[in-house]
Amino acid sequence: MMRLLYIVLMIAAALNAVAQDYTFSNHNVVPFSLNPSMVGNANAIRLGANYRMQWPSLGNRYHTVRLSYDQNFYKRMCSLGVSYAHDNMANGTIKTNEVAAVYGHTIRLYEGYFLRLGAQASVFYNKYGSDVMFGDQYDWSTGEIFPNTTEEVANASTSFVDFSAGAAFVIENKLTLGAAVYHLGEPENGIHDEQQSILNHRYVVHANYLFDLQYANGLWGRQDLSDKYAFVNAAYQSQYNFDQLYAGVGVIISPLIAGVSMKSDLENINVFSFMLGATYKALQAYYIYDLFTSDEKNGSWSHEISLIYIIQKKERYPCPVVYW
Repeated sequence: MMRLLYIVLMIAAALNAVAQDYTFSNHNVVPFSLNPSMVGNANAIRLGANYRMQWPSLGNRYHTVRLSYDQNFYKRMCSLGVSYAHDNMANGTIKTNEVAAVYGHTIRLYEGYFLRLGAQASVFYNKYGSDVMFGDQYDWSTGEIFPNTTEEVANASTSFVDFSAGAAFVIENKLTLGAAVYHLGEPENGIHDEQQSILNHRYVVHANYLFDLQYANGLWGRQDLSDKYAFVNAAYQSQYNFDQLYAGVGVIISPLIAGVSMKSDLENINVFSFMLGATYKALQAYYIYDLFTSDEKNGSWSHEISLIYIIQKKERYPCPVVYW
């Protein structure tokens, strides 16, 4: 059964005419990955490293690594960021590499109220391994796998340029409401000359709310957060016929962070996620465990590790540092 599932996944990956983005369980700890406008929202130099491993027991595990750097230029009310992501699907059957540059601009609407705008330009390089399987290589009646295929693959790799944009409304250290559209030009990303394969638009809407457990206002009326607060976040993503709803809650009592969340395809709850984290000086570390609700005992779980390092610049009136 596990072998059959592996084969089906390989064939589907090779023949599917639409592509789906890699994803993380909690984009709130993956800097500016959910919306380009959130680049620089730490108002500091921020270095991020994120790793995800999915389906470790099936033999076709997925590995995703993302490295990022972003910085806010407070006096100019703008931000810059760069990121690199590597997605290794099914032990190298398809490898996706993305290098992205992001620019963000912040508009102050009123004291403590901001509008953030962001644009992203990416270069993708997709590499297809020698073990990519096509439908004519599998005999569905006997289960036999044939070494050759009649399919003609023009190129074993493909590269293209992509653009995305987003916006967010922020009430300082209280509320964030945002939306983004990825793959504005829906670029072609296939390796088969006779079959179109495009990277469809991905639509994102998200919301984060923070509730300080200690006090509402900081010194001199500033909207600072204490070291004890709760958070609620939600996000909805849609790409072609893939829909995902995310909702999570948690609490931060410095230096510890804990949270729980769920993912749904709008019909069923597919995943429950559990997060534990801690901070030590400028370093933040998070571990996330995904528990899939499938009845099949097939290794349906995933692990994520995230590290964020903050180099705080001393500003007289810095922007809010919000990671949720």
